[in-house]
Amino acid sequence: MREVKSHPLCSFFLALAMLPCLLLPVFQKADRVDAADVSNITIQMHDLQTGVAIKGGSLVVYQVAKKDSAGKFQYTSQFSSVTKSISSLSQDQIMTADFANTLASYVTANQGKLSGVSAQISDSGEASVNVEGDAVYLVTQDTAASGYEKMNPFCVVLPYTVDGKSMSNIIAQPKMKKKITSLPKYPTTPTTPSSNKTPSTPSTSKKVKSNPRHPAVPTIKENKKTPSATNRVVKSLPQTGQLNWPIPLLALLGLTFFTWGWAAQESSER
Repeated sequence: MREVKSHPLCSFFLALAMLPCLLLPVFQKADRVDAADVSNITIQMHDLQTGVAIKGGSLVVYQVAKKDSAGKFQYTSQFSSVTKSISSLSQDQIMTADFANTLASYVTANQGKLSGVSAQISDSGEASVNVEGDAVYLVTQDTAASGYEKMNPFCVVLPYTVDGKSMSNIIAQPKMKKKITSLPKYPTTPTTPSSNKTPSTPSTSKKVKSNPRHPAVPTIKENKKTPSATNRVVKSLPQTGQLNWPIPLLALLGLTFFTWGWAAQESSER
C-alpha cells in the first residue's frame, strides 16, 4: 500500500482558511455592542416668532464628558483643561446656559485643536447626529442660516432623563432670532434759526416692542422615530472597535491558501 505524505504547508494553509470562520463571531459581537451604544441628537431649527423651519447653516457637536465606572461624568481628553468640575454636577446643572457658555468659550479659545462632529441643516430645518450614550455633548452652530443669528450653544446629557423616563434619542428645538439690520446714519441737516416758535405737537408714533429675548436653552423631547444621521467628523481621531471590512479579505485570502495547499498536496501525491 502506498503511503501518502502530506505537504508540510498543507496544515498551515488549511488553518489560515479557517481563520475567517473563527473571527466572524467576534466581529458580529462587536457590531451588536456598538449598535446598542448608539444614541442620537436631532436639532430642529425654528424661527423664534413664526415657528417656521429654518434651513441652511451647520452645527458642530463635541463630546465633553463620559461616565466612569462609578457612574460620574469625567471630562474627555479634549476638555480635560476646563477648570469647572463636572463630576459633581447634576443633569439640570449641566444643561444650563451658563455651563454651555463656559464650554463654548473653551472651544473658542482652542479653535482648531478640538475634534467634533459636523452636521448640515437640511431644507426641513433639521440636523441629526449619531453619538455614544452615557456622555455629555456641547452643541454649537458653526455657520448661521442666511438672515439669522447663530444659535446659542447648549449642552445635552445622554441618556436624558425626565419624569423618571430615560431617553437615548432626543430632539432639541432651539428658537432662532433674525438678524437686526441697522439703518445707515445720515448726516444731520443744520437747522435755520427762527424767531417764530412753533408749538411742539405730541408724537403720535407708537413704541415698537423689542424682540423677545432669545432663549438660551432649547426645548428637549424624545425622538420616537428612527433617526437618520447626517453627521461627519470635522477633525478625525483614531477610531476604536472592530470593523467588517476584513471579513471578505480574510475569506478571499483563506480560499487562496486553501487552493494553494490543495494543489501542493496533489502534486506531492504524484
